[in-house]
Amino acid sequence: MRVLHVTDTYLPRRGGIELHVHDLAQAQRRDGDEADVLTLTRSRAVAPAQSAGSLLRPDDDADLLAKLRFLIAHRRHGRAAGYDVVHAHCSTFSPLVFATLAAAEMPTAVTFHSLWRRYTPLYRSADLALGWSGWPIAWSAVSEAAAHSIRRAAARPITVDVVPNGIDPTAWPHVARMPTPGRLRVISVMRLAPRKRPLALLRIFRAAVAAMPAGIELDAVVVGDGPQAGAMRRYIDRHGLHDAVTLVGHQPRPEIARRLADADVFLAPATLESFGIAALEARAAGLPVVALRGTGVADFVRDGVHGLLCASDAEMTDQLATLGREPQRLAALAAQGRADPPAAYDWREVVRRHEAAYAAAGAVDHGARSGAARQAVR
Repeated sequence: MRVLHVTDTYLPRRGGIELHVHDLAQAQRRDGDEADVLTLTRSRAVAPAQSAGSLLRPDDDADLLAKLRFLIAHRRHGRAAGYDVVHAHCSTFSPLVFATLAAAEMPTAVTFHSLWRRYTPLYRSADLALGWSGWPIAWSAVSEAAAHSIRRAAARPITVDVVPNGIDPTAWPHVARMPTPGRLRVISVMRLAPRKRPLALLRIFRAAVAAMPAGIELDAVVVGDGPQAGAMRRYIDRHGLHDAVTLVGHQPRPEIARRLADADVFLAPATLESFGIAALEARAAGLPVVALRGTGVADFVRDGVHGLLCASDAEMTDQLATLGREPQRLAALAAQGRADPPAAYDWREVVRRHEAAYAAAGAVDHGARSGAARQAVR
């Protein structure tokens, strides 16, 4: 099978969609498929080793227009262009992806990687104007929470399947953790951008330091980089958190795996977490995950089994203090997580689920395109 992945953003920009598309394409190629990527991310500063298959990137604005013309032309000629399916990857706002969807005249699948909750009225209005929910496309999302937000935004009933992110279990090995007496070691891995709530994370850590029982210290590590890194450093300076919180910046996956092995619990504070690949990696490594309810993390973390799902930041603070006070509870969560590895998220299984989505895309009647959708790309 030949697959064309379409994504507005791609490596070297670091984020969930970018890593997912790269890893998925690589997994599909290992499985014998051909997987190319079309993206708006410019080619400069990109190492060839980061590509998977053919990588169609614009070198400049003229090249971008040429690649967009290629996309539309190839879709109008369908399989004659050599692709069996186009797989679009959509964030909250993805101009290239929506142009691709509106032009769909061959098997097309789309996966939503964001929660649309706050934008529901906007996308419902767009559906009333363009009828996007009626386009001949196989719709999916990376989690049940993300799928639910798409269903709510549609102006008519729409089927949205769940096709999740995947992991390589061998990259996140279980280790025999050695607790450090008198310390609760917490780790968070995230892009330091407002959507991930890194400043809220520091507020949780600050409150947890005050709430820890006597004789127990909080030792928190934050892995990642992004636009709020400076604000986080200033917050740590202002509140004297240097002894409790360490920012280590972006780290390669082997180093993240090492740090997960040295931690007691993983904390995920984002309210708009559509999936939470870092949390899944922590769970795969046997680390209990503390996250918020109503996010994509709930697809692979069962409350009280693989970790703890909380209703608020205050509850997250309370749970950290409880885990510091009750190490036996922390040990029980870790043991239960190790006994139930997330096998459904192995890339081999996830590729199978993508194949099912592509089969659904091939079953769609592409002669049923609405006039509004055709007009949107002219």
